[in-house]
Amino acid sequence: MKIVKSWKKKAVAALAVAGTSVSAFAVDHSTAITAAGTDGTTNTTAAVVAVLGIAAVVTGVGIVYRLLTK
Repeated sequence: MKIVKSWKKKAVAALAVAGTSVSAFAVDHSTAITAAGTDGTTNTTAAVVAVLGIAAVVTGVGIVYRLLTK
């Protein structure tokens, strides 16, 4: 009977520790998620601007090349 009581106390203690650690992981991450979304939007905008800039430069060089070869 002592073994069962000892086992129960250990089980209760283990569950209490597990419950405490689970609540410690349940942190509000909404700020980090919002920041990541903003960073993603910024990076996408920068990539689009870079691609459009490269396309404009290539088109301009092509026009200048055609004008010089005439």
